[in-house]
Amino acid sequence: MNKQNILTKRQQYYLKLKKIIDTICALLGSIVLLPIFLILCLVIKIDSKGPILFKQKRVGIGKKHFYILKFRTMKIDTPKDMPTHMLANPEQYITRVGKFLRKTSLDELPQIFNIIRGDMAIVGPRPALWNQYDLIEERDKYGANDILPGLTGWAQINGRDELEVSAKAKLDGFYVKHVGLRMDTICFLRTIFSVLKSEGVVEGGTGQINRNTSETSPKMKKKRILVVCQYYKPEPFRISDICEEMVRRGHEVHVVTGYPNYPEGILYEGYGKGKKIDEIINGVKVHRCYTVPRETGAVKRMLNYYSYAISSVKYVLSKECKATDGKSFDVAFCNQLSPVMMAYAAMAYKKKYKVPVIMYCLDLWPESLIAGGITRESVLYKYYHRVSKNIYKKMDKILITSRMFSEYLQNEFGIEKERIEYLPQYAEGIFEKAKQKETTETFDFMFAGNIGAIQSVDSIIEAASLLKEEPVRFHIIGSGSDLERLEKLGEKAENVIFYGRRPLEEMPDFYAKADAMLITLQADPVLSMTLPGKVQSYMAVGKPIIGAIDGETKKVIEDAKCGYCGKAEDAKALSENIKQFIKNPEKGLMGENARAYYEQHFEQGKFMDQLETVIIGERLKNRDV
Repeated sequence: MNKQNILTKRQQYYLKLKKIIDTICALLGSIVLLPIFLILCLVIKIDSKGPILFKQKRVGIGKKHFYILKFRTMKIDTPKDMPTHMLANPEQYITRVGKFLRKTSLDELPQIFNIIRGDMAIVGPRPALWNQYDLIEERDKYGANDILPGLTGWAQINGRDELEVSAKAKLDGFYVKHVGLRMDTICFLRTIFSVLKSEGVVEGGTGQINRNTSETSPKMKKKRILVVCQYYKPEPFRISDICEEMVRRGHEVHVVTGYPNYPEGILYEGYGKGKKIDEIINGVKVHRCYTVPRETGAVKRMLNYYSYAISSVKYVLSKECKATDGKSFDVAFCNQLSPVMMAYAAMAYKKKYKVPVIMYCLDLWPESLIAGGITRESVLYKYYHRVSKNIYKKMDKILITSRMFSEYLQNEFGIEKERIEYLPQYAEGIFEKAKQKETTETFDFMFAGNIGAIQSVDSIIEAASLLKEEPVRFHIIGSGSDLERLEKLGEKAENVIFYGRRPLEEMPDFYAKADAMLITLQADPVLSMTLPGKVQSYMAVGKPIIGAIDGETKKVIEDAKCGYCGKAEDAKALSENIKQFIKNPEKGLMGENARAYYEQHFEQGKFMDQLETVIIGERLKNRDV
């Protein structure tokens, strides 16, 4: 609903003027209230451990998210990212000072700075929590999401926490309809009296009148999540961290995966038929289905793909595949890398239990085959095109790691735009704490990740040869099908060092020794659409990036202003960009830009918030298969 259709021209003019007045009042208020701010900061710090301020994601004008500021009133052991209304007994987590602050509403004072920043107004609908989907939906009916949220509002002075969601939204709609100087004055004056009386304050209440019962809104319940992915810990994939974080957020997570053998294709010790079939890893229940190790060669790889596809379908349809309470799962989540057939198990579960399926698409199929030398005219490509189309069409929601994936899925398979959502990968938290390199006479450049044909590490070896007279060293960390060949190729270049695969926990220390990070891929239209996960890790460390890569990654590097990027497989351009980097007196600024871009676009907390929003709140069309 658009506010232009609700508000009169007079009201629209008033809101523009009101924003200016609110900003001025907030600036003056921050000066006047400074002594109170200082006192409250002091008592909060004395009373309990933890930060003075608390940030919480809320819904602003146009349903855009922002972080509201409050004085911290909760203990530091309060469940992470758990809104107060979702706690069974919120009182046990509130500090002594916090009780007073919440009762008097003094904890809301830092929102003066939200007003100055333009996120809020003094008077308006109170900003909903990001996951209060029922309230947000109800407010849409009245246009209450289309004006700035307020420090106080009409609903606040007419029931506050005691109100049902529908009643609160209706009151917010009443405010929108009658917004003006008279309405704002009434709200402001009555707020003073409401605060003095502590009217409508119910701990844990956010629009649910019967909060004394154990039942919460169905949309807010924690979910039983079935995760389907051929790869899982101890294999080095982010899906393990995602699942563990979902558990920490209160969800029950079961993973159906294969025998671990990636990337070398050799079965990990302790795993296999009859060994560690079922285990619990950091709260995640993991079941491993029979999988032929990939080893080497096309035949073994196909056996690896289809053995998991068949065995995982068999398992999810069995009586053993159920949540702890014996019920079916609420949602199936497929973390789709290669092959796309790993999604069969999620599709089978959807067909049997009529639950929605969400796919996180990291590799596009059948286009990933092109990078492996398969032509579009081949029978194999055409076969997997039909397979891929069938799978993608059955997904209720497809999350994509690259913006360029969206156009492909729409044009190639007819996937509705509404079923596609951009969710870029994040970097593991350990990278955010990496140290910066100390100044040396030699410039160090580093590549980290899988080393296969598509990564085109040849470009780095060739660039190293072109720069053999320069004070540079190249460090290549990782393993893969192309490692042995590249090591032999690199023997002639004295400035190239191979380290093989290293544990994830060691990587920040390696990154810390680099002046800049390298990223390369083959020149291929499909590969150009991808955004490799290492980009996020490089940025999290705050390192400049020098690339020989096309498409999405090139655009990200340029948008972030964090390095140089030439064409894929162009070793000469790569070497020239390295020379240019060495001469650039503002190299440090590139690293700062990389870190800033990461925090804005790729931070792990933002990723998890968005993913959780989809899993627990998305109105998915559950189409029959």
